[in-house]
Amino acid sequence: MPVWKYRSIEETPEVRTVKRDRPLGARIRAVLSLAPIAGPLGMPRGVHKFRSIDDLHADRRKYERQRIARIRERNERLRKQ
Repeated sequence: MPVWKYRSIEETPEVRTVKRDRPLGARIRAVLSLAPIAGPLGMPRGVHKFRSIDDLHADRRKYERQRIARIRERNERLRKQ
């Protein structure tokens, strides 16, 4: 991201404000609706030991598939609304 230097306040561009076309509650709900996507992975916490790198990759794929399935289910529910 570029850094801009100005010699005085008068040279700075006007501040852009956030569009407030929707009420605050609606904007908050829109952000919180993304929580299942960015939320917990469903993986158990802690340190995990694997016998091989293949076992590690298989375990990660399992949780990735579960997460993808949750996201797809969520998107289907949203489409039906």
